[in-house]
Amino acid sequence: MKNTEFYNMQLNKNLLKKLDSELLLFSITFLFFIQLVGDLISSIYMMDLLNLQLDEKVLGVLFLLSPFILVIFRKKIPNVFSQIMVVILVIMRIITPLVNTSLKIVTAGFGVACFLLFFPSYFSGKPKGDLSIKLSTGFASAILLSIMFRALNATIDISMYGAFQFIGWILGALAIIAIITQHYYGNMSKIENSDASESKNEDNSLRKPKKVRGVISLSLALMSIITLNYFAFSSPTVISRWTDGNYIGITLSIVVMIILSILLLALKPEILNKLDRRIIWIWNLVYVIALVLTIAVHTFPFPATTTDVVTNAYPLAWYLYLPLGIMIALLPIVFIDFALLSREILNQRPSATKLGVGFGLSGLFFILITFILIFTNVWGYVDPISNIFRNLFWLPFLLVGIAIAAPIVLVKKRSIDFSSIMTSKNRQLILGIFFAVILVGTAIPTLVYEIGPLSPPSEPDTLKIMTYNIQQGVDGDGEKAYDKQLEIIKSIDPDILGLQESDTARISGGNSDVVRYFASKLPGYYYSFYGPRTVTGTYGAAILSKYPIKNAQTFFTYSNIDEIGTTQVVISAGIDFNVFVNHPAGNDDAKLAHMTELMTRVNASTNVISMGDFNTRENSTFYNMSVATLRDTWRFDNPDTPMPDRIDYIFVSTTFTINDTGVITMPQSYSDHDTYWTEIAW
Repeated sequence: MKNTEFYNMQLNKNLLKKLDSELLLFSITFLFFIQLVGDLISSIYMMDLLNLQLDEKVLGVLFLLSPFILVIFRKKIPNVFSQIMVVILVIMRIITPLVNTSLKIVTAGFGVACFLLFFPSYFSGKPKGDLSIKLSTGFASAILLSIMFRALNATIDISMYGAFQFIGWILGALAIIAIITQHYYGNMSKIENSDASESKNEDNSLRKPKKVRGVISLSLALMSIITLNYFAFSSPTVISRWTDGNYIGITLSIVVMIILSILLLALKPEILNKLDRRIIWIWNLVYVIALVLTIAVHTFPFPATTTDVVTNAYPLAWYLYLPLGIMIALLPIVFIDFALLSREILNQRPSATKLGVGFGLSGLFFILITFILIFTNVWGYVDPISNIFRNLFWLPFLLVGIAIAAPIVLVKKRSIDFSSIMTSKNRQLILGIFFAVILVGTAIPTLVYEIGPLSPPSEPDTLKIMTYNIQQGVDGDGEKAYDKQLEIIKSIDPDILGLQESDTARISGGNSDVVRYFASKLPGYYYSFYGPRTVTGTYGAAILSKYPIKNAQTFFTYSNIDEIGTTQVVISAGIDFNVFVNHPAGNDDAKLAHMTELMTRVNASTNVISMGDFNTRENSTFYNMSVATLRDTWRFDNPDTPMPDRIDYIFVSTTFTINDTGVITMPQSYSDHDTYWTEIAW
């Protein structure tokens, strides 16, 4: 009876091996972590955005310190503990999209904590084998899935969205099956070990941990790789908005380089065995330099006085994109590093205490880097600390790059000894199908959403213009309101739309691009210009138009609390319209500097449309500067309607006829601003 049971278990084991449940488990859990940590950080930001200050909700980041809990196990972490963490992680991942923003901080936070307890546990008492290759391949696969899910829904992860949440449920079920399979393997291993002929002394020598070296720096490097991919590569629109680069080219080239990384790691890892450590270190060094330069070349000194102006014209010079191309071309080193660093920790077999301290400190580093990145955007609101990080968007990426590259010197030659994990034709076939799904699922929606109309639109004789401060896609209750705001836009059906506070393509906005989302989801085709790049730390001043946009530029004026980046474009709709989207903030000196430069440009232009959130009331000095040359479309059509709190305006040249105007007031606007529109003729 016992022999029959053992035979059946062996048969099932062979079947389960074909699926490689461990690789499947890593792919899903890494993906869930990227998704949940994104929701955690953006939810904290969205709730604190409502009052423009930090409060108790920021304590949600403490979930990232959960690895310190591992010190209670002292030596070895029980297998059942990591299995329980996966189950809770799956439950939190399924629940999180269903709850409001405040509860997301809790559910996403618990999910993040469970992953950060599960991941280090794989370095506790595990055999070396091919685990490091599986970890790196699973992580790379998770990034591919994230990119595809976002591409399918115009940068918002479709698996966490509406009816398509069933995708997350299926992945969660697969993760549970994978963890059950791992538990099953554990039981089979016990039977095999009971029949083994190894001596007790040999068994003890296997379990005896080696001298532990650099666990903190190695774990910090692993978490830094995860951090970097969360910050940027899991959502390529982020990199596109750093650089104003081609979204299609950036997305597809990143996907191709990650696929090549997986092919190298999973099929031909022996190539890595031949690499000299100096080559790997130089590869890392060049990659970090390219990463930092990709950001640095798109930053510039901001105006230091009220008379200074900095102008950026688009498209940018071709040579500014060289660091971006090099960074993407060298991307495989990130996943190679992940395998090398994982193998080095596995070789050392550190205790649970070492792992808890190492990954706990790595969580603290994650928190600090995240705050630095956000402070580069909100430097004027969190005194006195945040002011230090003004215009230092490149700094957190430099720190992350150093944290990744420096520990490579700890990797010994024995850690560069890999073998393929895709030796059977069945696994290779599954891998090929996976790549095909990723390529089709990413390329087709990206091309469909991004490619413009084959023929130009007909020339209009009227234009409907709309200005909308969308509060970074958040409604008055702190809930993400992209679709509600989209319905507002559809109800107006503007020909030209000016957006303010639209800079969501960053971690504070969940790495979702609201400008790209609106442009992709609105009926017909909308040209778009994002306005100031995210590396400049502005709150966004974007333009969407049914008609071609040309001569796009942004200009920056003096500021004391927010970077004041104003968008200026020419829209060709029969005649050329000079369109400005404004969002000045700060003290009177900053607003005056902005209005002085704006009106200088307005007075040098014809067929002007100047709109946005001007942060000023009617009959103020700044308002009067506009109406001295332009018409306030609302007042022209509604001269006696009291609007004492109005700060959003659409001004147009006096040569235009104003056919109609309207307003959608709060909270119906699903923002903290009223929304205005007007129709003009000429």
